[in-house]
Amino acid sequence: MFIDNSRAAVQDWDAVAHYLAGQGMTFDREREIRQFASGIANLNYLVSLDGKSAVFRRPPDNDAPPGAYDFARQYKILSRLGKCLPTIPLGLAYCDDPSVIGVPFLISEFRQGLAISRELPVQLAAVDDIGGKLGALIVDALAQLHRIDPAEAGLADLGKAEGFIARQIHGWHKRASRVMSGESMRKVERLRDWLVAHQPAERPGTLVHLDFKLDNVLVDTDSLSVQGIVDWEMATIGDPCYDLMLMLVVWGEPNDSPVYTQQCCMPCRAPGWWTRRQALQAYQRQTGIQMSEAQVKFYWLLAMLRNVGALAQLIALYQRQPMPNASTLDMPTVLATTLDHAVDLTVRPLDW
Repeated sequence: MFIDNSRAAVQDWDAVAHYLAGQGMTFDREREIRQFASGIANLNYLVSLDGKSAVFRRPPDNDAPPGAYDFARQYKILSRLGKCLPTIPLGLAYCDDPSVIGVPFLISEFRQGLAISRELPVQLAAVDDIGGKLGALIVDALAQLHRIDPAEAGLADLGKAEGFIARQIHGWHKRASRVMSGESMRKVERLRDWLVAHQPAERPGTLVHLDFKLDNVLVDTDSLSVQGIVDWEMATIGDPCYDLMLMLVVWGEPNDSPVYTQQCCMPCRAPGWWTRRQALQAYQRQTGIQMSEAQVKFYWLLAMLRNVGALAQLIALYQRQPMPNASTLDMPTVLATTLDHAVDLTVRPLDW
């Protein structure tokens, strides 16, 4: 859960405490502060604010790509959505003054729970049909989010639904073009062109998380209930089918091809783990949103374009500034195989 204190990134906690005191809040400097092990780029710490456990979150020290680490947006979401959806940790404080510690930071409620990734935690290994239960849990949580009226949550101005998919296509192409070149970039352009030619009709917009997976969901291992949903900085108003497919592209199945295994972030070998089709069908039942097979393929390939662009950005980031808590995943290999597979799928049926 935490990294060793000897490897923790040092922060100016006295400056943080002074700033929060000016906002009428008490930051406990006597309590031990621990850095969470999770997170690829952002730095997250367990702290104490006004006598309660809280999470301090800040971006790394580097030249971030445009739009990255939008903490103002994340705080807006947490401070409003957290009031109407109990699984959202409430935003408590936000600082955009770079004179305090050099970067923005935010503080939110701490929620006790387990973030589950590819390996099933030992405390859940004996639970009957644990894979099916976890699959149902995360699909239900995503469907619940998509059923919320953005206006009722005070977030109607969070984004613009019109043109959302077109912006995703061209936005991820543009991001890739900043850090990719040669034959790889030509493949990205082929994928972009296919997506432009096959874009479906626009759907009504909903709140979308854009990184919804089990390691961003805090699970109570006794009740198997969602205690918190985290990492909201990319959230906006957009197409819920795209949000679903971003989850399914890292879903994983026991007999997946290597290209999908590389992207898997879920415990897909847990007994009873749902197939992607089961997850898709459950989501459609709960939301009433239906997709044709052609639309499923479109959103799948758009999700793969997004993964290609995100991986390319991370590779470039780590080349400029290696990080001690960076992922050990062979990202260049994953990038190359994902891109090749996505381009191949433009001329053949979806393979799941």
